[in-house]
Amino acid sequence: MMTRWTGLTAIALLLAAGSVVVTAPADAQRQQKTAAPKFKFSKEVQPLLAQAQQAQQANDHATAIGLLNQADAIPTKNADDSYMIGMLRINSGLGTQDNALIEAGIEQALASGRVAPEDQPKFIRNLGSLALQRGDMAKAAQQFERYLAINPNDADVMAEIAELHRRANDNRRAVATLQQAIATKERTSGTKADETWYRRALAIAYDANMPAEIASASEALVKAYPNSTNWRDVLLIFRETSKLDDQTNLDALRLARAASALAGERDFFEYAETAVMRGLPGEAKAVIDEGVAAGALQLSKPVIRELNTAANSRLPADKASLPASEKEARTAKNGRVALGTGDAFLGYSQYDKAVEMYRLALEKGGVDADVVNTRIGIALARKGDKAGAEAALAAVKGAPRAQLARYWQIWSSQRG
Repeated sequence: MMTRWTGLTAIALLLAAGSVVVTAPADAQRQQKTAAPKFKFSKEVQPLLAQAQQAQQANDHATAIGLLNQADAIPTKNADDSYMIGMLRINSGLGTQDNALIEAGIEQALASGRVAPEDQPKFIRNLGSLALQRGDMAKAAQQFERYLAINPNDADVMAEIAELHRRANDNRRAVATLQQAIATKERTSGTKADETWYRRALAIAYDANMPAEIASASEALVKAYPNSTNWRDVLLIFRETSKLDDQTNLDALRLARAASALAGERDFFEYAETAVMRGLPGEAKAVIDEGVAAGALQLSKPVIRELNTAANSRLPADKASLPASEKEARTAKNGRVALGTGDAFLGYSQYDKAVEMYRLALEKGGVDADVVNTRIGIALARKGDKAGAEAALAAVKGAPRAQLARYWQIWSSQRG
């Protein structure tokens, strides 16, 4: 939440101090005989303002408030009178910690038309803060929007407005406003907006189950802050909110591995088990070994030991079959054998061979082009060919693979 009294206390106390309410000091009058006083108070109101000021200086706010109410009731009061009544009400509100009195004082000062243009944003912003504090979301949003009309580059207030939209269950607007705050912050400061803003946008979109906003917020988060935690959260949300078949899920797990976003036994075990079930013992073994090294998998556990044994037992035959599979792929009538052979090479991190087989699969046909292009992109991204990966992944069109391809593009573009 924003600071409560931005610039207000100093302004109120300054204007309420000394002889500003009464007349200009004598020496100032001698120096500027022809200068009009800054404020011109009516004869009926001026004595009451002076007495109220004196009461405030004696910390007698009850008397001061009574005098200000008397002054406010005078029908002939002018704009300067109203302005100073409002400012002195602010002082007594601050002195008594009465937010309602402060709010009334701000509104009266603004309504008088005598608040200096450079001070108006501070007053309006504090009105929004006071309304927010007492739970008046509609008024808070109204005042913050009014403030932004004057200060359109204040990203912090945009972020506050986004929260107000969220509280009003206007979640789509909340995400859009928060993304606007991020863009404004980065445009005006030349630095990245805080990571919490990116994560907040994703959280709102996820909680409200808004697929388009989830995608945009997810991409923005891992572009700006591509750490392993964010990659894991983004991919978990993607896998949870998308209807993924086993093959697409496997490619999502591959990205989690590439982004160092596998964490804990569940992640490593699911990936390794999926790879074994898809006939990729080389990839499964590599994941198991990484999980053991990370302390996430314990070979002493029967289920982990069994999975490791399954991968190890299939490795020799699988490796030995690769030359024959490659030869068969070249003579086959369609590209299915080439696709399977490419998957095997990908699992053994033989990326050039994998790309060769995948391209053969596309050439021969009979395969899902989106799957093949995804994996060409994965292989090229893993070997560091950013341009090649970008081109292959851009060719992926079908949902949900197109979204996964965009995540792979982001990861590939960030490689050193």
